[in-house]
Amino acid sequence: MDDGAARSGPRRKRGGGSSTRRNARLNAPVTFPKATLRSIPTYEVLDSEGLDAIDHHAMEILETIGIEFRDDASAAIWRETGADVDGHRIRIPRALVRKLIATIPEEFDYHARNPKRTVRVGGRNMIFGPAYGTPNLVDLDGVRRQATADDMRMLMRLHHVNPALQYNGGYTLEPMDVAVPHRHLDMVESSFLATDKPIMGSPQSDYQARDSVNMARIVFGEEFADQNAVMTAIFNCNSPLVWDKSQLDAVRVYAEANQALLMSPFVLFGASTPVHSLAATAQIIAEVIAGVAFTQIIRPGCRAVMGVAPMGVYMKSGAPTFGSPEVSLIMYIFGQMARYYGIPWRTNGAKSGSKQDDLYAGYDSILKVYPAILGGCHLLTHCGGTIEGSLCISMGKLAADAQQILGFQTVLKGASFDDIDTALDGLRKVGPGGHFFDEDYTRENMPFLDDVQDNERFESWVATGSQSVSERGRDWCRTMLGRYEDVRPHLDPVIAEELRAFVARRKAEIPEGIS
Repeated sequence: MDDGAARSGPRRKRGGGSSTRRNARLNAPVTFPKATLRSIPTYEVLDSEGLDAIDHHAMEILETIGIEFRDDASAAIWRETGADVDGHRIRIPRALVRKLIATIPEEFDYHARNPKRTVRVGGRNMIFGPAYGTPNLVDLDGVRRQATADDMRMLMRLHHVNPALQYNGGYTLEPMDVAVPHRHLDMVESSFLATDKPIMGSPQSDYQARDSVNMARIVFGEEFADQNAVMTAIFNCNSPLVWDKSQLDAVRVYAEANQALLMSPFVLFGASTPVHSLAATAQIIAEVIAGVAFTQIIRPGCRAVMGVAPMGVYMKSGAPTFGSPEVSLIMYIFGQMARYYGIPWRTNGAKSGSKQDDLYAGYDSILKVYPAILGGCHLLTHCGGTIEGSLCISMGKLAADAQQILGFQTVLKGASFDDIDTALDGLRKVGPGGHFFDEDYTRENMPFLDDVQDNERFESWVATGSQSVSERGRDWCRTMLGRYEDVRPHLDPVIAEELRAFVARRKAEIPEGIS
């Protein structure tokens, strides 16, 4: 007999089967994490001279080419502020840009109606949110179909109990059974009723923005809502170099209301930008800096976030792609530029052009999430099952994305020397040839375990039904939805009734055919 084995004595057996262990994890108390505090460094692609060069090129674009604000009211505001205005073409001196962006807060609290769910944006904080704006769904039965309002509310309940997500993402699904002019009302009402995490509002028009803000005022109270960020919304610049009227109308509403604006050029690398990573980055920076500067004209000090929604493009058809190495580089550099200006930044995460939960759905998603994580992103959207280039949410992939995001959150926390002596004492106790499964320290500090991936033996996988990742993911979603009733959020019935009355009144007032 081996001497080491003899000294260590009989090996202790692990208790319970794989299904027992997995069920115990899935039925553990629901957790509601705060923002993840970054304890790892950011990845720097450019040196300081490179950052100065990107800034110079971006400012030169704004001063010489200019950017279009396709709205008479916004153009007039720029003229009064000192920009060179020719119709809707705005040329902005760099000194004016720098003066305006100096009032943007580097960090801010993103309030939830339950103060325990409030998170911090900026600094070393990172928060994660779900998919946004998809009209289709691969449902819990694996059937692809158009999304409904009930599906939207189901997803919001799932987001409430999903431990990977810190906020609810507005149009988590586009409810195709609700008239377009009324969708924002269902979305905001359902967000407040289904979850007490922070929520997003609608940015799609002046009236939708006003309705969203007014509903937030009902929930939080007018005074609190005026002084604090209780809602965010995403505003897309149409690259190259166009901010359109519908977005600008809504920008003015949110900025006047002191809410957080995620100003995000919608980028198809090589189609709406030059096919050059640094030239494209300079263009994007010009677009977003013009946008966040404009918010400060409306209300100095309102919360603004530098955002980017970058995609590649399939040159044979013009379809968006998501596993693009050039886009990954742009995301890293964009993060550096956000730190250069001292402004929080946002991008999108686990998206894919794949039509199912296949290997490339994972590859695409990781190539978007890694640059966001390592690039220092503060607010990451689209962490919840997006496939088909944002046209569909897969419930199976949503669960797998949650596990991946939880893993990334563990990495973000970094490594700590805390408890190292206790852990090494365990090594002294176990000695050569032993194991740590039954040690108290192991039970109290379990490493991350993926609840969707099957890591058992092949024979065990077959014996339990040979489930695919999609099937296991949908099972995870069912289990988590079953947990919702344990933690259903409470909303004061008086406030809930006021919300419902507001929605009913506005639906009666807004014609279904309005644009």
